[in-house]
Amino acid sequence: MPGSDEEKADVLQAYGDGKGSVEFIIENIMACSYEDEPRFIQMVNEAIAEGKVQNYPRWKKDTADKAVKARKKAAEREAKEADELSKELGLKKPANKMDEGELGRLIQQRQQGRMDSLIEKLEAQATNGKRKGKWKEPTEEEFANVQARATGRGTKRSKG
Repeated sequence: MPGSDEEKADVLQAYGDGKGSVEFIIENIMACSYEDEPRFIQMVNEAIAEGKVQNYPRWKKDTADKAVKARKKAAEREAKEADELSKELGLKKPANKMDEGELGRLIQQRQQGRMDSLIEKLEAQATNGKRKGKWKEPTEEEFANVQARATGRGTKRSKG
């Protein structure tokens, strides 16, 4: 729950584990996005001021206005791309707004599409893509010659 003691503990734990990396915090706190970043920064800054956590050099760099704006811009660009992709795929809503059943169906459809694509590729290789040096079926005459040589009834006669 946003702002809870549990969330604050999780944020401070991620801050320590990531050695001051804001990206690490965002990636490791469940169900959060760049929109939660200002709240997380405030939580960590308060903890630093109170001496509860160490002030890592990376924290200053990651919380600079320029870095915050760059992450926000990248997140917005990624969200826009995801919306466009979901429209291309014919989805009624973006993947992050789907429930578990819809996501499951989407995953199954993608897996089936990959399998179909793999099968088509293998069929094309089997029919068109004959490799160099690939063995071809011998004619009847060639087979008879090889068989005769193997059994010793060929044109060579053994002396005896």
